[in-house]
Amino acid sequence: MVIKRNYMQKILVIDDDRDLCFLLKQFLGRKGYDVSIVFSGEEALEHLQHSKPDLIISDLRLEDIDGITLLGRIKEKYADLPVIIITGHSDLKTSALALKQGAYDYVMKPLLTEQILLTIQEALNKNVRGIKFMKTLGADKQDSEIFFWGAADTSEKLLKQLKLVAPTEYNVIIYGEDGTGKRSIASEIHKKSRRSEMPFVVVRSGALPKETPEEALFGSEKELADGTKKITKGLLEEANGGTLFISEAESLPLHVQETLLKFLQKRKMQRVGGNQDINLDLRVFVSANKRLWNATRSGKFKEDLYHKLNDFNITISPLRQRREEIPAFAEHFLRVSNEAFDKNILGFSPEALAVIRNHDWLDNIRELKSVIKKAVLLSKTDLIGLEALPVEIVGAVEVRMEKEPGKPV
Repeated sequence: MVIKRNYMQKILVIDDDRDLCFLLKQFLGRKGYDVSIVFSGEEALEHLQHSKPDLIISDLRLEDIDGITLLGRIKEKYADLPVIIITGHSDLKTSALALKQGAYDYVMKPLLTEQILLTIQEALNKNVRGIKFMKTLGADKQDSEIFFWGAADTSEKLLKQLKLVAPTEYNVIIYGEDGTGKRSIASEIHKKSRRSEMPFVVVRSGALPKETPEEALFGSEKELADGTKKITKGLLEEANGGTLFISEAESLPLHVQETLLKFLQKRKMQRVGGNQDINLDLRVFVSANKRLWNATRSGKFKEDLYHKLNDFNITISPLRQRREEIPAFAEHFLRVSNEAFDKNILGFSPEALAVIRNHDWLDNIRELKSVIKKAVLLSKTDLIGLEALPVEIVGAVEVRMEKEPGKPV
């Protein structure tokens, strides 16, 4: 279905696979997009000198520039530009790094046109302003799609912690590996708090502008040539009354940590270049892959800031440590994908479910969601079988099961 717009949204495709570029150009052109294609990173940077697209699709592996470096240069020029990464299953950890650096999402090869179209529509509809952050009033569609409670003890414990801390005014640290749903947990706490009708603002530390991270967070005031003052609000002001969620907190520069600490101590801040105190009322949540206390010991994180943030902390276990919950998550994403693609897949074959349950899911819930979405698209029968799962996953699980023949499935 072609979406009616006031203008044709522009998409730039970057890939050294010319056949794939031409396929995407033809397919997306039929869907109402204005598509340009380039075959190298240098061509892409040249294109961006004279034209800003609404969205970029880029392969993670290019012959002249690696995808992470190219992403960084794109974000330096257009911090608010959504970038979708094309990746192979073996590049999942690099893809996770791309997300930390501000990529919107990744799509695994082989590409399926319906999947890439859905991801494009989600990215273009997302409220992205200036840098990678989100402001939501009330429920957020993506959160409700991703967030799902399992029925095992691990999820029950997590839910109890969430219900315990939500009504308080505590700041919260959320620990977990990439893809475990830290942002979704933060959003759920916000929705169950007295601030639920106020903004929920998300910022990725790794996506903050390298030269001006303080301006992005705290805003700025600049004198113009005509004597007037240009005032730009930062993310803290955007979150006033609600919740600010800072992901990858260990990546915050130390001078930004110092300014954030002063705000938490006084509940006042000044914009960069300004001299007037601004009173703000907000909760601050942060997430980290590893214990921030250890980062304070190595001097990478300010100890006083750690204590200010650590009113309460939550740890989300990786999927491989709660395999009993994986089938429930898989069924949830099956329902979500059925609805998204207007299909009616009923479930999984026993063989496919065994593979899903025993895969290590290094990118956790995010990887599982992506795999199930693609399996729904590929399936031609009522049940998802092994043929709809990535061969890398099936092969890795089969090898491990051969080495551990007594392991239950």
